[in-house]
Amino acid sequence: MTIRLARERRRRVRRRVGLFTYSTLPRGSVVHTAHLADALVDAGWEVTVHALDKDGRGFFRSLSSNLRLVPAAPPPDSTAELVRLRAEELARYLVEDDQTHDIHHAQDCLSTSGLLAARARGLAMRLVRTVHHVERFDDPTLDDCQTRSIRRADLCLSVSQAARRDVRGTFGIESVVVGNGVDLARFRDVDPERLSSWKARLGSAAPLVLAMGGVEPRKNTLGTLQAFARLHLAHPRAQLWIVGGATVLDHGTYRRAFDDARARLPEPTRSAISELGVVAEPDVPALFRLAHVLAMPSLHEGFGLCALEALAAGLPVVASNQSPFTEFLDPSCATLVDPASPGDIAAGLACAVAVAASPERRAAGLACAVRHSWARVAERHLDQYERTLAHARDALHGSLA
Repeated sequence: MTIRLARERRRRVRRRVGLFTYSTLPRGSVVHTAHLADALVDAGWEVTVHALDKDGRGFFRSLSSNLRLVPAAPPPDSTAELVRLRAEELARYLVEDDQTHDIHHAQDCLSTSGLLAARARGLAMRLVRTVHHVERFDDPTLDDCQTRSIRRADLCLSVSQAARRDVRGTFGIESVVVGNGVDLARFRDVDPERLSSWKARLGSAAPLVLAMGGVEPRKNTLGTLQAFARLHLAHPRAQLWIVGGATVLDHGTYRRAFDDARARLPEPTRSAISELGVVAEPDVPALFRLAHVLAMPSLHEGFGLCALEALAAGLPVVASNQSPFTEFLDPSCATLVDPASPGDIAAGLACAVAVAASPERRAAGLACAVRHSWARVAERHLDQYERTLAHARDALHGSLA
């Protein structure tokens, strides 16, 4: 089916898609789900987001789509029990619910497990799975959960060429790259009251280095800490703010290594480091506007959406000189560094701070962000949805012939 015919069909038939995510908190795949849902609604689809709700606080932001919060119990002690419990909660909810979707689209392995369990109980579905990044799980239960979620989906999508290569190399599955997007208006129209509140908290400190994603190995938070310690020697008023950290994974060993490294720093540097945890969605644009540089020297990413959002906010970016960052960043709009070298990261932070006010750098960053609209991301999804549905119709007709 050509793209033109697919678009004409979408105008005639209002399709329904269910998007499924493991959390209500603003982790990367959950943020992707929210923006994709809004973009699919704008494209004319009926969209319902299903999110496992573990604490009863609700979804992290409002949506233009429908929203179903799936009741979820507090996490049990064992990983095996966690995977089983989340799959059971979602499967039971779906079997009892009266909703039907043309496409069931999961954004992670936990929600995919729930969909697979529901399908095993007789719920018909065309199952799509987006891979944001391939995790290196030590736990065999989580590893099996990830493997089944990718190999048993009817269609596998990836957010970058790097993720696509990981899926092919690890599981032998071909996936389709759909990319990521950024909402320019969100970072252009910053709430002045929130900006004022965060500015008061920062005080006269500068530069402010922002790190997103909490403390975990693939984010290379320890490398960022070591680099900031070097930057702080040259900029005694500098601060490092670490945002986020809501995850189902246990990073206890890495957490202890981070805490030990921080404890060994001199007192002025230790006091300049703050962990903010998960902040409210409207606070993120204010933080991006207030910061002087985003530190994202990740060792492993599926896409690196925060880097794209930083460019939309006019915030200088220091990112790893490797894929997926090099798929959409270049030296005209970002400072690319060796993530294995704290010295190189520190030099990159200093360089980014020095060129922060450069109109050319900001213009190049904004141009990069403009090229990644959620409308384009939604269009790629819709083409794949239609191909999946067409394939299902052809298979049905073939079996009846």
